[in-house]
Amino acid sequence: MTKKEKSTNPLWGGRFKTGADQAAESFSASVHIDKRLFEADIKGSIAYAEALKKGEIINANELSKIKKGLGKILQEIKQNKFEWDPSLEDVHMNIESRLVKIAGEAAKKIHTGRSRNDQIATDLRLFLINKIDDISKSLTSLQKTIVKLASENTETIMPGLTHLQIAQPITFGHHLLAWNEMLSRDYSRIKDAQERMNVLPLGSAALSGTRFNIDREFLAKKLGFKEISRNSMDAVSDRDFVMELASSLSILGIHLSRICEEIIIWASSQFNYIELSDEVCTGSSIMPQKKNPDIAELIRGGSSKTIANLIGLLALMKNLPLSYNRDMQDDKGFIFSSVDYSEDSINLLSLIIKGIKPNKETMRQDCYKGQITATDLADYLVEKNMSFRRAHEVVGKIVAYAESKKLQIFELDITELTKFSKLIEKDVINYLDPLKTILSRKQIGGTAPSQVKKEIKKVKRTLSQRK
Repeated sequence: MTKKEKSTNPLWGGRFKTGADQAAESFSASVHIDKRLFEADIKGSIAYAEALKKGEIINANELSKIKKGLGKILQEIKQNKFEWDPSLEDVHMNIESRLVKIAGEAAKKIHTGRSRNDQIATDLRLFLINKIDDISKSLTSLQKTIVKLASENTETIMPGLTHLQIAQPITFGHHLLAWNEMLSRDYSRIKDAQERMNVLPLGSAALSGTRFNIDREFLAKKLGFKEISRNSMDAVSDRDFVMELASSLSILGIHLSRICEEIIIWASSQFNYIELSDEVCTGSSIMPQKKNPDIAELIRGGSSKTIANLIGLLALMKNLPLSYNRDMQDDKGFIFSSVDYSEDSINLLSLIIKGIKPNKETMRQDCYKGQITATDLADYLVEKNMSFRRAHEVVGKIVAYAESKKLQIFELDITELTKFSKLIEKDVINYLDPLKTILSRKQIGGTAPSQVKKEIKKVKRTLSQRK
């Protein structure tokens, strides 16, 4: 059969004299990507068939055949017995075509008053709502893992860094809770996105709604949607719910990347703050001593995909007129990639953190480097009624003097310190010892062990209340 003689698509080819060119057919097919929506598609079709019955568009016998047929198709797909045909373009037409073979004429009524436009918008929302539930549960599990490690290290001291330079002493538990805060906001963002996508498009048909008696309230209840779309054109032609989720997942990806970056730095021989478990590391093909943090590096690298996917979605949608355009079928590749990265990376990061063994002594020793309590010395002078800017200048000179003698400021004799300010007295020692300065940070959000323990209790309570 020549290309011109090729038969037209049985589901939409009535207007056409010939079938599509083979290259064009292959180019336009999306089933290799959107077949992942099969469960949502079948769920939506079952509900829609019931709505057709409720509207007296099909009878009970036809409904029964359709539901049985869709149930059979679901099992075929799950058992890898379903044959996906790229010539049928997408998941919807593949399933409907198979349904016609199983259920006969009854199946040909399933698309009454429905378009692939509102069908895909419904499928994608159902799929992503469920994926957000999965990601949310994984995020909660990751946060619990972080909090557990924090609770074991409320009094483990370490240097807090800015610009990767020693800045001020903190507790390891406090640093870990900073990770938790980032992830808590990520959780909120994706759940907020889920709320806004929980709107039923089905019943919008191609773009103008349907003349058939389709009870959309009934459909929403059947499919678990909280709301119904209020404009049929908007319902089928916008993908802001996809872009919003992609944005939230890109921010999550950045946070996962930053956490992994710190893990990689801490596990380096130069820092040696933590040891990673063997199960998340690899060796070198040439250097037998190596233990490389490969999984953390792959999570860090993979986060770039979430950023690229967001940009891809924004670029895809920015010039599209209302209503539906075929360009929009490419949205799934972007968001599926971000969803997959998020699920895998969250679970693997949890595995990494579970295996972390802090090298507490190394952390402690580094708290006695880098003039780490210089800020506390400035605070001491302020408490003695010196202006902060003047105190900053005085301490800067003390630091320069200490470094000229290759000493830390806490190693200077009191007589040396008083040369810079007569306000300095013997009680200054309480401001120069890293451990004592940590104990003083008792305010909400501070690094003092007492405050970190309070925060851990609060966080544990919050995490336990999540559904």
